[in-house]
Amino acid sequence: MRSLRLLCAAGAIALLASGCTSGTRGNNGDTVVVAQQWEPMSLNPMLENGTSSTEWGLLLFQYLVKFDDTGQMIGDAATQVPSLTNGGISPDGRTVTYHLRKNLRFADGVPLTARDCVWSIGAVLNPDNNAQSRYGYDRVVSAQAPDPYTLVLHLKEPFGPLMTLVLAPQGFPILPEHVLSRYHDINHVDFNQHPIGSGPYVVTQWNRGDRVEMRPNPYYYRGAPKIPHLIVRFVPDTNTAINLLHTREADGFFDNQDRETYPELRQIPGIVTTATPMNAVGAIIFNTQDPLTSDARVRHALAEAMNVPAMVEKTYRGAEPPSGAGRGLFIWAYSPADYPDIPYDPKHAAQLLDQAGWKMGTDGVRHKDGRTLDLLFIIQAQTPGDQIIGNFVADAERQVGVRVTLKQFNITQFVAPSNLGGPVYGGKFQMALYPFVNGDDPDTTDQFACDRVPPKGYNKSRICEPAIDALLEQGRSTFDIPRRKVVYAQLQRVLYAQLPIALIYQRRQINSFSSRIKNQTTSLSGAFWNAGAWTLAAP
Repeated sequence: MRSLRLLCAAGAIALLASGCTSGTRGNNGDTVVVAQQWEPMSLNPMLENGTSSTEWGLLLFQYLVKFDDTGQMIGDAATQVPSLTNGGISPDGRTVTYHLRKNLRFADGVPLTARDCVWSIGAVLNPDNNAQSRYGYDRVVSAQAPDPYTLVLHLKEPFGPLMTLVLAPQGFPILPEHVLSRYHDINHVDFNQHPIGSGPYVVTQWNRGDRVEMRPNPYYYRGAPKIPHLIVRFVPDTNTAINLLHTREADGFFDNQDRETYPELRQIPGIVTTATPMNAVGAIIFNTQDPLTSDARVRHALAEAMNVPAMVEKTYRGAEPPSGAGRGLFIWAYSPADYPDIPYDPKHAAQLLDQAGWKMGTDGVRHKDGRTLDLLFIIQAQTPGDQIIGNFVADAERQVGVRVTLKQFNITQFVAPSNLGGPVYGGKFQMALYPFVNGDDPDTTDQFACDRVPPKGYNKSRICEPAIDALLEQGRSTFDIPRRKVVYAQLQRVLYAQLPIALIYQRRQINSFSSRIKNQTTSLSGAFWNAGAWTLAAP
């Protein structure tokens, strides 16, 4: 495939019989095609996970607030971000008030009001709906709309991460009450394929396995977007996506999962490739409820057997930094002294395994109580970087007497919710290579709290420790930033001791877009945070 890609790159000189195009675009000049490797399970963000949920939330819907490309939280449907200073947060931290813009409409022309916000919060809390997480929403005692442009949230107690979660990109967007309130639940309604939101674009067609086609929302509050046709095309294979950039059949490649292609993407003429640090990490997740990986000494041994900097550099070739991975999880509260990078120490790893009772056998593999330390390590298919790391880890663990079996899943299956058989969220592993977005606040409740084990949240390691829960509670129950930093330093110390996940890098979002697209930048909310403001350069 690499040789085909090089041939296609030469298409500006000669038109090849292989099907590569010349400099002429493979799509209409007023159409923007963005390739990505995964297809959503639903176009209703409430039923989606992680990056995919935020992507479609930004394209088709609105949040109350979102992040811009300078790292600042700004108003979206709301005119501003509530704070103690502007009176949006009450002195006791238990009441939060949002003021909505007055010219908001859904794509069918119906006004968006505070009642839709109230209904959307209720929909997430409705136990009959398969919301992928209710974290943050479950802190709201009541949501009220005293008038069409005012939303008032009454909280059980002060809750620091609220603004990043409730009707925000880390949570879910505002849904239309007038369309969905007729249903007992919204798990299998047509809306999930043909949603009606208030965002910049509207779905015209979803061809399963191929693409989602969109047109501008004429009622978008900033004015109808200038790009007449926007297509998100599903291209699981990275080489194929890069070919499409070379041949100009794609104008963008969103959130490339194969970091090792980063240097190559930067060399494509007319394509601007960026690597934006995110509140996200690359991680090897341990199943703490599995008998083979339930001992923290075993988890530390598995981590210390790996030369993480060498592995990251070999795999990602500069696209991901090999140090300071904890910053991607704890952002402004990150404490390197309390959550250091994993040391490479195979000798100590062997000692830890001995202490945990796993003794080396004559077959070169460790055994304990009649069991073999044979671990299932699950990774994504069609992602060469994951295969490189999988092989690297298997070899490293073999040196300390651990047998590792690799199993691959396509990306849609890999990230599927537990009720749809997803192996990560279903706990069908001992080790899993899983890059994930924590969110826009250093609160990690959804990753590590006892009551957030899937399907109730994103606690993929299934860790459950009272000390962790207590510190998470302290950290989220105040808006006082200095106090939160102290608590999160203590939390990082405990998490490092328990090591439910081994962080290997702070994840960057790798995006490649044609230089003909103007105003495209990436924020903490992703590459589509301002899709409604994109324009096309003159031919």
